[in-house]
Amino acid sequence: MKKYATALLLTAMSSGVAFAASAVNKDSQPRTIVVTEGSSKSDLVLSPGETVDFCPSGCFVTFPNGDRQALTGSETIEITGGKAKID
Repeated sequence: MKKYATALLLTAMSSGVAFAASAVNKDSQPRTIVVTEGSSKSDLVLSPGETVDFCPSGCFVTFPNGDRQALTGSETIEITGGKAKID
């Protein structure tokens, strides 16, 4: 029983769950957010209705209206009417 518990614990510790922020564009036109991870900056273009996962280890995001927000990697961003809302 002790060996089984140890094996189960080691398996649980080694199987890390990957977390990432996600963004969904509920608008009828493409929207762009700027993602900054460390010193790397990139444009993330979301087509209408598209959902993407990004930012697995924290980042800064600049939204279409110019607002900036720090993300930890577990948030969901919803873009509706050109405005972003974080859940």
